[in-house]
Amino acid sequence: MNQCTFWMRALSLSLFISGIAAGPQFAYADAPDSAGNEAIQLAMHQGSPHGGHHERHGLHHGMGRGGKGICPQTRTSPQAPKTVYNLKNPLEPTKENIEKGESLYQWTAEPTACKVCHGPSGNGMGMMANGLQALPRNFTCGETMQEITDGQMYWIIKNGTPTGMPPYPFMDENEVWKVILYIREMSK
Repeated sequence: MNQCTFWMRALSLSLFISGIAAGPQFAYADAPDSAGNEAIQLAMHQGSPHGGHHERHGLHHGMGRGGKGICPQTRTSPQAPKTVYNLKNPLEPTKENIEKGESLYQWTAEPTACKVCHGPSGNGMGMMANGLQALPRNFTCGETMQEITDGQMYWIIKNGTPTGMPPYPFMDENEVWKVILYIREMSK
């Protein structure tokens, strides 16, 4: 089991146990919507579906929103085989493709959403970053990201790294390319 998987399981268990001890208010917080109606808001929400209004649930995210991360970031990852390393993303950066990439990055990628380690803004400061052998890649650093090929990113996503990046074997080829389109937007 790699470090990221270990820490994700530990966090899930901790949240589960805390949820039992603290009751439903740990996982959810009641907050009025703009019309004054009571609405249930996930306290440990994914990304920013609540519009970024942190005061709505009063809990600290710990999800790497603040800060710029390390830039430039020097770190070596295993290099993709030459047949993969020079691949170019075959998908066009359409709004639809980028939005699907964002959805995968922020919420639905398996085994866990990318933002958990890389942060919702891509700055490499996600909530699990400190527990890893090497800090996750800062996707917002143009200086770092311009040196990484699409093929290298594709290979790392599919295969993981020994420093804590888990492999993502459940994502199909087009999903990986869409995530890469979204990641490329972060460094612009």
